[in-house]
Amino acid sequence: MHARSPEQAAISSASQLPVSLLAAPARIAYLESIRGLAAIQVLLLHFFFAFVPDLLATTPSSALAAAIHRSPLYFLYDGYSAVYIFFCLSGYVLTRSFERQLDQPPVQILARAIRLGLPALAATVVAASLMLIIGRANVEAGRLMGNAWFSQQWNADLSVLSIVRDGTINALFLGYSNMPGVAFLAPWQQTIEQSFVTPLWTLSIEFYGSVAILFLCLCARRSRHLRWTAVVLGTLFTIRSAYICFFVGHLLAVVHRAERPVSKHQLLPMALVVSGVACCVVTDLWQPGWLITLCSYKTYWLFPGQLPPMQQKAFGAALVLAGIIDLRVCRNFLSKPWLVAYSRLSFPIYLIHWPIMCGLAATVFVYLSKIVSIHLAQMCALTLGIAASAAASVVFAAVDRYALGLSSRLRRRTVNPATIMQHAGIAKASRMGAAASPRQ
Repeated sequence: MHARSPEQAAISSASQLPVSLLAAPARIAYLESIRGLAAIQVLLLHFFFAFVPDLLATTPSSALAAAIHRSPLYFLYDGYSAVYIFFCLSGYVLTRSFERQLDQPPVQILARAIRLGLPALAATVVAASLMLIIGRANVEAGRLMGNAWFSQQWNADLSVLSIVRDGTINALFLGYSNMPGVAFLAPWQQTIEQSFVTPLWTLSIEFYGSVAILFLCLCARRSRHLRWTAVVLGTLFTIRSAYICFFVGHLLAVVHRAERPVSKHQLLPMALVVSGVACCVVTDLWQPGWLITLCSYKTYWLFPGQLPPMQQKAFGAALVLAGIIDLRVCRNFLSKPWLVAYSRLSFPIYLIHWPIMCGLAATVFVYLSKIVSIHLAQMCALTLGIAASAAASVVFAAVDRYALGLSSRLRRRTVNPATIMQHAGIAKASRMGAAASPRQ
């Protein structure tokens, strides 16, 4: 028999590995839970904006709403900060995924586009269907409540071309005008009010952020020096944009912060969480002067700055995530099996709740407002809309699973077996080291 080369041995050994190892690295359970809770924050933000806008007004009309808005309770429905937590998590998880699948970068980009694009297009079709059946009930609902913001939403053109454009080109590549994203695409962007599913504004940032993480992983494969040069330059370039979150997530992944045991001293992560929440909560009332100057400074050397309040939330969200993943009590709670299981509905909830809010919940409100008081109709529409969004997300999850499976199969074909064996050895050594370490 001829002796096999190391490459042949690696291929033979890799063929015996389970499909799950070839497809993707194991997910860190409690990170899934963080994503799920962040999706709930976004859902609550939008429903409160629609039916209880006083909770988000800069000058609330009631003392109770003012007290809630200026307290840490506001963070529970601060969907803006939740979006930046999403971006940080993506930076972490994608780093882990791309580290093993770098042989055909264009295929990885295509797979990522499929992963994000199929659910986005499906959500757009659902929204257009509801709009066709129910109409823009949000317009009348907003008029009855005196909520101009709600009336202005869902102002989309009901045509096949508009549906396809919004669910693909706008969502993944162009983004929307006056929203964080790629500024030089502004001449081709539509307003966010013209979208069938407003949360789609984040997907173009997710897509381009994914490409940035893939680039960093490619740099890391070439040399450690090149990777750190790219990280430093990229961090400086995106310091006043949403894309800074992806670099934060990547840095946390580089040091394996989520996989390592928690620190013995818990005061620092607690301080990070408290300061991060405070940073996010006070942003509607105050931003430091240096941040305002940074975001408005005219220069081509930095990525175009977003509004200071949004950038402050981005920094606050990064602090919150860095603290949570190093807190023992948070890891224990977020690792609960039931919470992890339900958190897998995060992307479906994120996408499907908008048409339900503007369509079904608004219709219920308009109907009930003729029978009961406005305030009672608001509470009923709010409750029913949230419950319907949760139920619809279970159905929509089938689309999400299909997109994830299709993306995984495409990426699996590009895996280099030698790379798989290398990372399997690293993972085994990491587990052995963790087992040998004293429990915290």
